Amino acid sequence: MWRKLGEHIRQYWIIYLTLSSVYLAGLVFGAVGVSALGTSETSQLGKFLNTLLTSQPKTLDPTFLGQLARDMFIMMAGIWILGLTIIGAPLIYLIVFTRGFILGFTVSFIIGVKGTLGLALILTTVLVPTLFAIPLLLLGAGLATIFSFLLLRGKARGESLRREFLYYTAAATFVSLGAVAVGVAQGYFSILGVRLLGL
Repeated sequence: MWRKLGEHIRQYWIIYLTLSSVYLAGLVFGAVGVSALGTSETSQLGKFLNTLLTSQPKTLDPTFLGQLARDMFIMMAGIWILGLTIIGAPLIYLIVFTRGFILGFTVSFIIGVKGTLGLALILTTVLVPTLFAIPLLLLGAGLATIFSFLLLRGKARGESLRREFLYYTAAATFVSLGAVAVGVAQGYFSILGVRLLGL
């Protein structure tokens, strides 16, 4: 499986490179965007962050974990659906950029507002799930972009893509299950971080 994955990435490395670049750009813009906030916006977001941390479950809550897993599944399912359309590729790149922007903004804002405590919060709640979430996002987006291009080429040549569709759906399902697992793990690490830091 890992050998096939490596071959797949080498074959379509340009697509994965552009997706990674778009994600990185979103990350940078998100981090820089925090500095553009005014005093009132920063204060309001700080209050919202405090409220969010206060309402964070301190014990394992199936509803909380289920919501995170559902959010990840909806995002990956949306990417899969966009891959089934010829015009879906730009929207896939937009999703990747947005996810990068959200992460960059969140990390920069929390560290800026909470300082050392914010850094500890990021390290305990965000770091590990993100290390798995980013590759899964890029892989799912890459698969969708590739199939979207295959649709465009197949339509021009009048080719049937039934086999490619089955492969794409099977691979997307596998990646989505991984993303759901990451969503659940994110919930565990969030609860762990809140408990360890006494928030």
